Amino acid sequence: MTTRTTRRRFLATSAATAAALSQQAAFAAAPVPQDDATPYKLFFNQPAAKWFDSLPVGNGRLGACVFGDTARERIQLNEESIWDGEHRDRTNPKAGEAVPKIRELLFAGKVREAEALALSDMMSIPRGMPCYQTLGDLHLDLGAIGSVENYRLELNLDTAIVTTTFTHAGTHFTREVFSSAPDQVIAIRLTSSTPGKLNFTATLDRPAHFATTAIAPNRLTLSGEALPVNDNPRFPIKERQVGIKYHAELLALTDSKGTATTKDTTLTISNATEVTLLIDCATNYRYPAGLEAMQAAVAKNLNAARTRTYADLRSRHVADHQRLFRRAEISLGPDPNAKTPTDKRVQHIKDGGEDIHLLPLYFQYGRYMLISSSRPGTLASNLQGIWNESVDPPWGSKYTININTEMNYWLANRANLADLNAPLFDLIDNARASGAITAQRYYKARGTVVHHNTDIWGDTSPIDALGGGIWPMGGSWLSLHLWDHFDYTGDAAFLRDRAYPRLRENALFLLDYLIPAPDGTPYAGHLITGPSCSPENKYKLPDGSAHNLCMGPTMDTEITRAILTRLLQSATILGESSLTADADLHTRARSALAKLPPYKVGKAGNLQEWPEDYVENEPGHRHISHLFALFPDDQITPRGTPELAQACRTTLDRRLAADGGSTGWSRSWIVNCMARLEDGDAAYQSVLQLFRQSTRRNLFDVCGLKEDSPFQIDGNLGGPTALIEMLLQSHANGSEPNTNVVRFLPALPKAWPTGSFRGLQARGGLEVSLAWQDGKATTAVLKAAIDHTHRIAAPKGQSITSVRLGGTKPVSAEAADEISLPVKAGETFTLHFS
Repeated sequence: MTTRTTRRRFLATSAATAAALSQQAAFAAAPVPQDDATPYKLFFNQPAAKWFDSLPVGNGRLGACVFGDTARERIQLNEESIWDGEHRDRTNPKAGEAVPKIRELLFAGKVREAEALALSDMMSIPRGMPCYQTLGDLHLDLGAIGSVENYRLELNLDTAIVTTTFTHAGTHFTREVFSSAPDQVIAIRLTSSTPGKLNFTATLDRPAHFATTAIAPNRLTLSGEALPVNDNPRFPIKERQVGIKYHAELLALTDSKGTATTKDTTLTISNATEVTLLIDCATNYRYPAGLEAMQAAVAKNLNAARTRTYADLRSRHVADHQRLFRRAEISLGPDPNAKTPTDKRVQHIKDGGEDIHLLPLYFQYGRYMLISSSRPGTLASNLQGIWNESVDPPWGSKYTININTEMNYWLANRANLADLNAPLFDLIDNARASGAITAQRYYKARGTVVHHNTDIWGDTSPIDALGGGIWPMGGSWLSLHLWDHFDYTGDAAFLRDRAYPRLRENALFLLDYLIPAPDGTPYAGHLITGPSCSPENKYKLPDGSAHNLCMGPTMDTEITRAILTRLLQSATILGESSLTADADLHTRARSALAKLPPYKVGKAGNLQEWPEDYVENEPGHRHISHLFALFPDDQITPRGTPELAQACRTTLDRRLAADGGSTGWSRSWIVNCMARLEDGDAAYQSVLQLFRQSTRRNLFDVCGLKEDSPFQIDGNLGGPTALIEMLLQSHANGSEPNTNVVRFLPALPKAWPTGSFRGLQARGGLEVSLAWQDGKATTAVLKAAIDHTHRIAAPKGQSITSVRLGGTKPVSAEAADEISLPVKAGETFTLHFS
């Protein structure tokens, strides 16, 4: 092995190192927690008063939100494919002729005229997009229940079960709710400690466009069509009187002494001690043959589930969930607040306090939400994951791909959930055909393009308004997730069969989309994109007018550089001799890379967001699009490009000084950027702000600062990603470009003096577990999934003092702050630090 040593001394195993080994061994060998022993529980002493305080369950396809009311329980239901609208061609027929004219106007400084033409001749027809809708609600009416004792509403993240327990009139009542991936049903179990005390009615309804029917003494249906309800002027309701058709059923199973009857649209349970309710739903998105096919699909799942005991359904569900959930965890030491309800802990932080021991729970909540909303074979997690109570949700609860959908999946590879990327990759594939049409009709380009939103039919046209709509980089950004998946897993077949073809299509589009900037413009002599925008942001011209549209925004250049770079890296890995048909494409990519404009530092020391150093219309804007090169990409790093890294820090400081980071996803992005700048204390302060501003008391992320701001899942997944980035990074961040370096504790804040993590993933197929004490790493365990040579860097101020294969066989006895470590698949290495 080759070792680069910057400090060297002979080693002896110190008492501290021995203690660290003992600590790590204990951590690795800790017994698997039982259901009632796991620290990963959200719990409350009262029911949820509103939907966005309820507790979610999901299997990727079916979701439910539980309120926990003792007398009149509401369980809100979702099925992932219930959308209004339909697949349609939204192409503006004038776009192809308009794009060159808009470019000329922008180059001539006639921005107002360019925007007017873009609005009329580029925006899709209609300008709106369909939305994701709720399935509806299950209501359980238990009659008049007065005061209760020992109430608890709990979400156990380790079992993915929501439990409500209370005592009334001497009887203890228990309800469990989960959404099973193995059996593809939502299961609800009600029990009473006193025989025959379960008496309630069950009904199904929905805000609009539904019918309920009793089809058996123990069976109700909910069916209809997801028609639009909002007459959006961008998408008139008269133009979209169509939607996905759905069919759901509720099946009730009681113990031998209980009875189930139906009358009209109500199911009644009488004198039961144990009741299991099973729910499934099918849509004509999955079953286009129609109602009979949907009914057959639902009947198949319900009939299969009813043949199993509840204990069997539960154990199958728990085993399947724990297969994913138990792969990774973060610990910041014993939790002194473990017996405090979750809402009280969150409120303590909102009131200005701190609770670092809530962060491991928050981390696992993010992993839980991804597991519950994105499984292989399901649709990708949308703006609200799969949880939505409305038929007209905020922003349509669709796929917004100028940050939000991407943030949803930052967590997957890092948190040892790489297999949950599959729905995102399917979403990318789903937009290919439409994207090729849009690329040709709008830009006369090859390849494929997606603008800032898409839907379950893979729509790719520019929608809504100029601020977001005229931005043809969404598909390119998404396709970089394919490269990241390869970078983490080392799966060469995946790179060959799935990642490279998508990178190739996006590169083809970008190479045709780029144009030379004419003399007299800020980027003269360079290739730039446009017309485009810096997503949703505006700049000010000297006359004080504010505008979105421009040529060559910084983020476009960053994404273009990333696509072309990853294309060429992929070709090198796969062997360019096997890609001879793409030789010209690779040559064009190298030439274009050399002609892309450099990144600029503005007069305030900030990274410029636009080609010119414009005055910002909104200095605290929520988007930090031009920091894409810092995170999630690695074009800007503290070691490789220190001046640009400082410009990014200045940009962040200026945004925050102007009250930026005002949404959960925005603040989460800021934490990730601070982690990449290796400022742990600044990152932690933004973690606190994420809780104080944008986290509800059930840990739901919110998009805004108001109490009733909408829930969005992106911040719930971006925040935990940032916690990982504070503890482990593995991107290119050294003297050699495009060479990954595994760095331990790169942004550890002073507030986390002691802790450990297990099962986090580094690029190159490396699983990492590590313990630290008093702010210093003590021991790390590395498990290799593939053959690879890693560059490993010790935390700042520390050295790697020994490396042992299998924990016993010495590999190195020289101290170094950075080493090169060749590994073979299946090997485990133990590292010690001083």
